[in-house]
Amino acid sequence: MDRKDFSRALSQHSLPQVLLFEGEEEHLKQEALAELRHAVLPEGMETLNETILEDPSVDQLIADVETQPFMADKRLIIVRDLPALMGRSEADERLIAYLPSVPETSFLLFYCTGKPDGRKKLYNAVKKLSGIVTFSPLRGTELTRFVVSSFQEAGKECDDRTAEYLIFTVGSDAGLLRNEIQKLASCSIDRTAILPEDVTSLATPSTECTVFQMIDAVVTGQKSRAFTLLRNQLLSGTDRMAILSMLLRQYRLLQHIKIMQYEKRGNDFIRSALGVPPFAVDQYVRQASGYTGGQVKSAVRICFDTEYALKSGRMSQDGAVETVVLKLLNLREKS
Repeated sequence: MDRKDFSRALSQHSLPQVLLFEGEEEHLKQEALAELRHAVLPEGMETLNETILEDPSVDQLIADVETQPFMADKRLIIVRDLPALMGRSEADERLIAYLPSVPETSFLLFYCTGKPDGRKKLYNAVKKLSGIVTFSPLRGTELTRFVVSSFQEAGKECDDRTAEYLIFTVGSDAGLLRNEIQKLASCSIDRTAILPEDVTSLATPSTECTVFQMIDAVVTGQKSRAFTLLRNQLLSGTDRMAILSMLLRQYRLLQHIKIMQYEKRGNDFIRSALGVPPFAVDQYVRQASGYTGGQVKSAVRICFDTEYALKSGRMSQDGAVETVVLKLLNLREKS
């Protein structure tokens, strides 16, 4: 089940007694855990009816699950990152055999940071009980709705276009978005509406957004700005290979746009094909318009050849990205 299925089952009192939280989206996972705690643990009795375990013995785990709740209907037992799910070991067969017998007075939750090993016997035992809850990154309209509703919770208004711009600037991680939303909300106490210019001036750009700005600077021949953006990313600790990978991805997007434009495709088709928000299509199309098809192809080749040379050990990372940016600037100057 996904997070929506989980919330629905929780409200309908139809959750299985054994659960396993997995997936990349840690913020939503934490929110679901808070939702479960709120529903299960009576106020003032939380610490008496919740147990958090790390790599417990089977006997300890079963004993905690079998303990009767105190002045409540249920207990919550949370096992964090159990090695039998996250590592090379396998769960004790006694635990696997016990899972269908977890009493209705307890919820047993295996909380996994990231993705556990789906081949493990314990994972499949929980799966048979319909207890796997997967928290995947939000995408598209669902992510936009998340941003808009988060602003509403903070007492602010935000239209879809501004929400998409924030996502483009910050990235799709729900936790980072929540932090930026709180920052934007607290810095605009004199008005209700959040505007795109607020995002531009206050939000912290992701590496992907900065790479986009670097390409903008390259396209417009702003050599100093391009290298300033690159230097800031390197000083912040961003890996050179990550920057190069994103440069390659961005120029491949521009190459796809040039091909679709050659095929007389409209912006709606391009947006659907690329999977980017509507406002971003205009930005990508604008960047693509600064190149000929041959230049974009050459830019992709520059990034690809450098990445290959680095991965094969034929080139040192030191100065590699700087060289790529310089070559891209020189390529643009030849137009």
